[in-house]
Amino acid sequence: MKTRALVLLIFVLLAGCSKKESNSFAKPRPLEAVVLQEKSLPKSNRYMAYEHFIQIDSDEGDVVNIYEAGQSACREAVRESCVILESKISSGRNASASLKFRTKPEGIKSILAALSKQGEITDQSTVAEDLAGPIEDAAKKLAMLRDYRTKLEALRIRAASDVDALIKVNRELSQVQSDLEEMTGNHVRLVERVETEVLNVSISAYRNQSFWRPIRNACSDFVSNLSQGASTAITGLAFFVPWALLISVFGWLGRKLWTRWKRPPAKT
Repeated sequence: MKTRALVLLIFVLLAGCSKKESNSFAKPRPLEAVVLQEKSLPKSNRYMAYEHFIQIDSDEGDVVNIYEAGQSACREAVRESCVILESKISSGRNASASLKFRTKPEGIKSILAALSKQGEITDQSTVAEDLAGPIEDAAKKLAMLRDYRTKLEALRIRAASDVDALIKVNRELSQVQSDLEEMTGNHVRLVERVETEVLNVSISAYRNQSFWRPIRNACSDFVSNLSQGASTAITGLAFFVPWALLISVFGWLGRKLWTRWKRPPAKT
């Protein structure tokens, strides 16, 4: 009875551990939940720039359909200012595709909804970059440049009667205007990066390849692999022959010297 009770207690403990382990391997939150959480961030994090990465695994014949579905979803997200930054597709032996979007969080949700209907999202991740420092620095420089431009314009009016001073002021004003336009563009790009997010989509059919696909690939590559192996062997032989001759010559000389050194001296 004691043995049975001890065995029963061990099984109960193992069952409890297995439940804890199953709970510890919970599924990651969907990317839609991450995007929704970003809206509730405190004001101190309003200058965070987010970039998302997802991996979609599909059947070999569906890679092109998913690729086109992602592009269509972006084109339809006009209000979310969706832009396709990069697109690449390979429909050869190992079909794969990649897409890169820049859009508002609502646009990412619509793209994910369209892609999840076409294939399985097997991996997802998000990275964030704090752009508070660069944006605030750009805003301060813009304010300084605008103030400097205002003072130069007032000085130009005063120097209207002095040709040399007017030329110098106009030259400095032109330089300030150029710096101001450059800094304004930089500030706009930083603000746009914060207000929109980047989504990287990678599509592949590696897991869902048919059983015979690797075998067919190996058979089709047999001739090229055979020729490559033969060329490698011939190249290795070309390197080996000079060394073999050199080793043979030194071996023959060494044997001659060893035989002469071991020969007993002649008797007188």
